[in-house]
Amino acid sequence: MKRFAILPLFASFCSFGSTFQCESEFEWLKSTFENNDAGFQYSVEKKGQDLYSAHNNAILARVQSAKNEAQCQTVLSDWLAFFRNGHIGLALNTNNSNETVTESKVHDFDLSAFKQHLETKSDESLEGIWQFSSYTVALKKEGNVHEGYIVESTNPSWKAGQVKFIVNDPEDDNAAKVTFFMGDHSARQINNMMFLGNNHVVLGNSFIVMSRQEPRQESSPEVTRYVRLLSAKAPLFKRISENTVLVRIPSFNHAFKKDIDALIAKHLDKILKTENLIIDIRGNGGGSDASYASLLPILYTNPIRTVGVEYLSTELNNFRMLGFLQNPHFSEEEKQWAKDGYDILQQHIGSYINIGEDVTVEKFDKIEPLPKSIGVFVDSSNGSTAEQFLLAAKQSKKVKLFGQTTAGVLDISNMYKTDSPSGAFTLHYSLTKSLRIPHMAIDGVGIQPDYYIDEEIPIYEWTSYTQKILEGM
Repeated sequence: MKRFAILPLFASFCSFGSTFQCESEFEWLKSTFENNDAGFQYSVEKKGQDLYSAHNNAILARVQSAKNEAQCQTVLSDWLAFFRNGHIGLALNTNNSNETVTESKVHDFDLSAFKQHLETKSDESLEGIWQFSSYTVALKKEGNVHEGYIVESTNPSWKAGQVKFIVNDPEDDNAAKVTFFMGDHSARQINNMMFLGNNHVVLGNSFIVMSRQEPRQESSPEVTRYVRLLSAKAPLFKRISENTVLVRIPSFNHAFKKDIDALIAKHLDKILKTENLIIDIRGNGGGSDASYASLLPILYTNPIRTVGVEYLSTELNNFRMLGFLQNPHFSEEEKQWAKDGYDILQQHIGSYINIGEDVTVEKFDKIEPLPKSIGVFVDSSNGSTAEQFLLAAKQSKKVKLFGQTTAGVLDISNMYKTDSPSGAFTLHYSLTKSLRIPHMAIDGVGIQPDYYIDEEIPIYEWTSYTQKILEGM
């Protein structure tokens, strides 16, 4: 069975704007979404036409008072929020804005004096020299906040002395925990920050992983191992013990399929000679179903049933299939699937069409004796293709899920995008609806773990906790 669906989990955008008419943008958004989104009618049927009409009236009043693009985006995003939480969004295109993002001020930051200041601080202090991605920053307390001043940057858009992020006063209940300035100097609010020992801080849902450079403190092996796993941008393999190995897959993005397949092929012999396997997909927000194909023979015990999807066929939606023909990551077989799919969809404009089968059943020639037990790490960031993988994995007698409830973003999927006529906005919406619903909905519910890992177990101890359970089975 081939899986070619692209199922990315969508993230919100923030931006700045200019003066313009928001009503015409709302008219375009409403018409485009109602006619092309595969989940529109499903959402309205669940919530009721009266509630939808009331929502439209409330939003229209706010639209009429929106004075610029940024305000308009906020209102229109609130309109979209009525339908679902994932696989949907509205981006403000800053390149088309009449107002440009103002570059951050360069401060006269004295690095030598700051390093002398650090010698007086306790080990637990947040102040210090930190490194992440392309940046080295000096995090200094300024009043009730901590400001991260650029020390070094390989990004030419950022200079020494500019503030890259601000850790806000934790007692200010009305403020996000972190105000982070993106590559274009626009602000992004981050509502969660996690400390890992004294040397590491995680901002957002693995959005940024910072490592302390000065003053460097001793880190436990478990924290160090976790940070390496969390920071990995590509799939990796690691032996945990004589009886347990771990595969880390940070993303199922179709661009990483070759890397995932290559990693599994390289270490397959070790995996198939080891009692236990941990598959770590924490932070994995989706991608392509094809990307996890090489994992299935390892966990297989009985036929894997997959319920299909139906596409909403419209002229706009079907154009996506033609785009796949130009995708360098698609094989010739996948491109043929896209071409055939386009031809079928074009024959049924205005209808929901399943271009595959309602239910597919995947069988493999053998059940591998090892690994005997497989634990899969799951968390609230797992959605879309990551959840589709879990639905397949859970059908194996070998597999147990460890962690916390997933995002619940799967039923309405396969995202596409289109720009407004003005070019101010880009709408991200979905093309398919699962045949599982309404009988087995994942959206808004998520997938529950078999072993819930509560907050009293630090996230960097998940591996050792799960290892003990697997090796004790």
